[in-house]
Amino acid sequence: MKIVVAFDSFKDCMSAASACRAAKQGVLDANPEAEIIELPLADGGEGTTAILAEYMGATPVVCAAHDALMRPIMVPYAISSDGQTAIMDMASAAGLMQIEHSLRDTKRTCTYGVGEMIKDAYARGCTHILIGIGGSATTDGGCGMLAALGTQFYDDNHEVLIPTGENLSRIAQVHYPTRPESMCIEVLCDVSNPLYGPQGAAYVYAPQKGATAEDVVMLDEGLKHWAIVSGHPELAQISGSGAAGGLGFGLLLFGAHLRRGIDVVLSHAQLQQSLCGADLVITGEGKIDRQSLYGKLPYGVLCCAEQAHVPTAVLAGMVQDADLLKENGFWDVRSINTDAYDLSHAMKPENAMHNLRHAARKLIQDMY
Repeated sequence: MKIVVAFDSFKDCMSAASACRAAKQGVLDANPEAEIIELPLADGGEGTTAILAEYMGATPVVCAAHDALMRPIMVPYAISSDGQTAIMDMASAAGLMQIEHSLRDTKRTCTYGVGEMIKDAYARGCTHILIGIGGSATTDGGCGMLAALGTQFYDDNHEVLIPTGENLSRIAQVHYPTRPESMCIEVLCDVSNPLYGPQGAAYVYAPQKGATAEDVVMLDEGLKHWAIVSGHPELAQISGSGAAGGLGFGLLLFGAHLRRGIDVVLSHAQLQQSLCGADLVITGEGKIDRQSLYGKLPYGVLCCAEQAHVPTAVLAGMVQDADLLKENGFWDVRSINTDAYDLSHAMKPENAMHNLRHAARKLIQDMY
């Protein structure tokens, strides 16, 4: 029996690699002779570039930059073995987890440090940038990133702005630099939101970054204003332009290409090749529900597995809409937890790994 275990991380609980190890052990508990292929994966959110760096054999580097509150920090990213590709997470420079709870205020944060990372990579000779844009602390429409790369923003008095979320509505003029023709930026995205509007960056994501209801309205109006004065308002409605507080839009203005992060990761992980001759693929993440059918990792794994005619099972921390998920192609969908579980207990890494191992063992036993 050949089984592929291909997991995303269980947020705040297990890394993708840890989940794969736990599932592998569970399969071996049930069938010690099984051939197991472990493929830690990600879908464009936090941790995506670490997964990519592993598959690409990239070398870690650090550079000086600023966090979302413009405090000096050192940020990590990685460079491929040929020196051409830089692999980075925007959250390394402008991530929400870097900001203390008491200081989280998306009106005042910006993506300047993200631009500093890109600038540093280009200075090192990298002409290809792979950047994951999950986990942001910002709603600045990517203006901070653009400012670090040489874009100049002016208010009505022709005073220079470093645009934070609360300053977007003050932008009167924008002067863009000449973009290096040799630079190619691929943005790894795990959401499809436009820049502004009811499904945009402010309304959907700003509240979890410290925004009040009043802040959300102000930020959304600022993002709409920014789209207009940018000179390219049509980009604001592109799927993913609202990702990372509108960083997707700013990167589009800089000539980047938005891609589904899961497609890039699955390609580098060579999932399709690993499925050759497999009897089953087991995937999962912290929660799976009907939203998982819209670009999340388990559904991406399912699509690849269906092409190879391999059944796909899901093991997740929390499961909703199991019948719908099965109707859409999953062979089996299970929670690794019991119906009456204590969340704080289940979220402890050692307990989660134990429960995933047990669930994988039971899944294989039930196949016979």
